[in-house]
Amino acid sequence: MISSLQTRLLLAVGVLAIATVAAVGFAARRSTHQEFERFQSLERVRDASGVDATLERVARVLDGQCCNAGAMTQAVALAAPEQAVFVFDARGTLVAAGGAGVDMATHRATYADGVLAMNSMVVEPGSSSGVSLSIKGGPVRSITLADGSAGSVHVVPLLRIDVDQPAAQFLGSVDRRLLFATAAVAALALLLTWAITRRIVGPIAELRNATRDLAGGQLSRRVEARGSDEVADLARAFNSMAGELERQQALRRNLVHDVAHELRTPLTALRCRVEAIVDGLVPDSGTSLRQVNEEVAHLSQLVSDLDELARAEARELTMAIADVGVGEVCRSAVRMAGLEGDARLILELDESLRARGDAVRVRQILLNFLTNADRHTPAGSTIALTALVADGEAVVTVSNTGSALSAEECAHVFDRFYRADPSRQRATGGSGLGLAIAKHLAEAQGGRVWAGSDAAGVTFGVALPPA
Repeated sequence: MISSLQTRLLLAVGVLAIATVAAVGFAARRSTHQEFERFQSLERVRDASGVDATLERVARVLDGQCCNAGAMTQAVALAAPEQAVFVFDARGTLVAAGGAGVDMATHRATYADGVLAMNSMVVEPGSSSGVSLSIKGGPVRSITLADGSAGSVHVVPLLRIDVDQPAAQFLGSVDRRLLFATAAVAALALLLTWAITRRIVGPIAELRNATRDLAGGQLSRRVEARGSDEVADLARAFNSMAGELERQQALRRNLVHDVAHELRTPLTALRCRVEAIVDGLVPDSGTSLRQVNEEVAHLSQLVSDLDELARAEARELTMAIADVGVGEVCRSAVRMAGLEGDARLILELDESLRARGDAVRVRQILLNFLTNADRHTPAGSTIALTALVADGEAVVTVSNTGSALSAEECAHVFDRFYRADPSRQRATGGSGLGLAIAKHLAEAQGGRVWAGSDAAGVTFGVALPPA
């Protein structure tokens, strides 16, 4: 259909290609005709240029001897083939005529008032044709006839009735060959145009169908990216987008599942304890109420974390960005984590180090790192808090010994609700949102976070812009 991109491209490029080929063919035909006519003109000029010299020799032979047979024979022998010698008396009457290899019976000539009139006739089986030519002021020499009277001699290239027939045949052959070549090139141009448009439109059509499938929910849909042109880049961009959408869809599913799991556990515990109190099965209701309060506090913290994560991902958190002393913020985080005076803690702080950020949010990031380290560092191991300048950034790291993370765990540790402990016990971790929140807080301040693990232990770090 005319509305398809391939058809429009084929028509547009095809018409342009055919028009270009036709223009080139027409120009070649015209140039060939002009050059051939120029060649013929040069040939005529060359033929005419030899007449004067021949005429001088003929006039010397016939002067005073015309027109006895011997002199005329000698004069005709001096003329070139297809040239005729005409001798006229003073009245313009033809006295003698001759030509080498020429049937003079087919040629008639008269000379009067400086004009040579000649009629040539060609007789063929079943037909005859003729042509007339008048030459005014042509080459002529005066001679004395044998009887002493004045006369004139002319050497004239004879007219041939079929002189243009070979030229016409040659030009016709050239025209036919040009027409064939033009048609062949036009067909090749159309074929190449069709192949190119198919190569361009094919991937685009595949992308269109893949986009429809993606919109229909087939997030696993991918297209083949061939080559290195813009269409291939578009296909790779589509595959990247589809992969990210599939990943986000999986994250949303996991988020719903994880939120349901995190809420179900404390809600179940609350229900059991409340029912036990209502049924009078708990002798010490005060202890049970304290446990209920703990579960409520956990739920409140979970809801607060979810709200803060949502605002962090939407970049809606309020930041009081200023120059902050990194050492002071680190000590504040240590106190809030309850690690002040802890034998496991080692501080290596550059007291002059200052960074650009929100002091409260930086402390929240470090508090999360220290809390995790405290939870996974057994007695006798160490927790090292280091603050220094590296590559023009203010870098703070929290490293602990006595635990390890795999490469896959390091890659996902900042995901929402991710826990290295598959059983998701509360004793081995919180809600699974702290590190995800820390990542967004760092990025909101123009920084970044990372996690690594080696034989020495686990390291969490944050880098912030310098003051």
